[in-house]
Amino acid sequence: MIRRATDDDLVTLLDLERQASSVGLAHVFGPDLPFPSDDVLARWRIVLGDPDLVTLLDLDESGPVGYAAYGDQWLRHFGYLPRCWGSGRADRLHDAVLAGLAAQGAQTAYLWVLVDNHRARSFYARRGWTDTGRRESEVFEPYPRKLQMSRRPPRLPS
Repeated sequence: MIRRATDDDLVTLLDLERQASSVGLAHVFGPDLPFPSDDVLARWRIVLGDPDLVTLLDLDESGPVGYAAYGDQWLRHFGYLPRCWGSGRADRLHDAVLAGLAAQGAQTAYLWVLVDNHRARSFYARRGWTDTGRRESEVFEPYPRKLQMSRRPPRLPS
């Protein structure tokens, strides 16, 4: 089931992101850099409080397993618990995000992904996202490079 996240889901979003990142990005951040819980919690508080952004949770019988946030033509956050990787669950949430962006009037959707996050880059490429060629350094240690991707959301029925 996919549902909209609320302020009550703040700690859940932090926990989901911590679990996904600690496995999926371990090769980028290494074992000695602690997860920036305070910064991530503050960011999720801002995201949940922004009326222009939509935050979704994907739940299975055990509870929340995935999350996404989008708005203003951007897929801003997307992740799943490692136990769900390769299960196909992410497709539904990804489709819900694209439909939401289309409903908001986005002609083109954008996202940032870490250059060394090969799993995520492959996931997005298989779903029609393409590299725009734009690169920047991330704002947190160790300042990894990120790349921008884009794609057109599906057209809504008239």
